[in-house]
Amino acid sequence: QGGSSSVRAQAQSRSEDGPPIAAMTARFKKSRHLRGQISNGRGRIGKHRKHPGGCGNSGGQHHHRINFDKYHPGYFGKVGMR
Repeated sequence: QGGSSSVRAQAQSRSEDGPPIAAMTARFKKSRHLRGQISNGRGRIGKHRKHPGGCGNSGGQHHHRINFDKYHPGYFGKVGMR
């Protein structure tokens, strides 16, 4: 009797303060729908890569310069007494 309720509790996860949410069934997942497709819906030309722009703050003086100049002025260079 007690075992069935614990199995039910494991199958459902709780939201923060709402009712329990049922787990997503595997057959409805997008990855199942895209089986057999070549690039899994990501496009062939701009491939889905781990860090396409570089990790962290890379490219601050190169390909991410506009972002650094706009949102972090004075990030590069020396100024003041050290």
